[in-house]
Order: sequence, then C-alpha cells, then structure tokens
Amino acid sequence: MGTAAVGALLLSGCGAGQIAQTAEQVAAVGGTGGTVGNVAVRNAEIAWPAGLAPTGAVYPKGGEALVEMVIVNDGGATDRLVSASSEAGTQVVVTGEQVLAPQIPLVAGQQGEVTGIPGAKQVTVQIAGLRDDIVAGRTYPLTLVFERAGRLTVDLPVANPTAPRQDEAPPAEGGEGGESGAAVSGGHS
Repeated sequence: MGTAAVGALLLSGCGAGQIAQTAEQVAAVGGTGGTVGNVAVRNAEIAWPAGLAPTGAVYPKGGEALVEMVIVNDGGATDRLVSASSEAGTQVVVTGEQVLAPQIPLVAGQQGEVTGIPGAKQVTVQIAGLRDDIVAGRTYPLTLVFERAGRLTVDLPVANPTAPRQDEAPPAEGGEGGESGAAVSGGHS
C-alpha cells in the first residue's frame, strides 16, 4: 500500500514545472487578425485558388492574389476602408463595399460567398502586380487604412487547400483490362 501511495505521488508530480501543451495552442481557423481602434480584422489570408494542387506557386509573379478576411467595426460610429497596400505587389485593388457600419461585417474573398453572416457586405481585395511568386508557408504583409481607426498591418498566410491533393491521374474510363475506380490513399478496403 505504501508503494502504491509513493507511485501515485511520483506520477502526480510528473508535469510539475512544465508548460501545458495547450498553453501555446491557437484557434483552428486559418488566417491572421488584428485590431486598430474599433476595427477588427479576422481570418485574413491569401485565398487558395480552386483546383490547384498544393505544389509550386499559388499565384505567379506578375499576377494577382485574392485576399480573404472579415472586417468588423465594434464601435458606435461608421468607419471606412480608405486604402490598402502591400509590399507583395505594386498595388492593392479594393472594390465593392468599403463603408464599415457598426456591427455589420465586411467580408472579402471566396469566403464571402459562403459566410452566412446576416447583413454582411461584400468587398473584394486583390494584391496586383505580384513582385514574386506567392507560395505556401510564407506570409505577406497587407496594410489597411481606415478613416477613423487608422492603420493596421497584418501578415497574410496562404490559405490551406480546399480540396484533397490528387497525386495520381484518375483512371481512364472504359479502359482495357485492369480495375476501374479511383485510388484512395489512407482509406481501408
């Protein structure tokens, strides 16, 4: 009995002085965010183009990159997005709604089509004239300037792919011999 008590005491002290694993975990949403004044930017990232396999450049040098984010005015007075810039490109083009009414979010990018946020307004933000290829694993600065709240710079990561990677070409339909059907990795048969 004494041995069991000593064993339990030793095991209970195993984590003493250690930092909990959950202490440094972050939310399981992509993107980054920030706050300036009463304006909050949430889930800001460079959109992953539909149908692109996760290899190589996500957007090529000289092209345009779509930005996804949600902008919310938590204050009582209307604000406005007056300009945007990024070192990643020669200019940032902003079209659509730019007025930030209190508690009415502006939604940018592909997520704007599926947001489901009642009353949300749509804005499009694209980094144009890319100075280099946009690649996964790096971040790219975006500076937003609001009429009342001021300037906010966020470092945009590249979004995760929205579809599984296709390592193999799909089988030819009506091919001779062999089996038909798609190859599935990681599954059980």
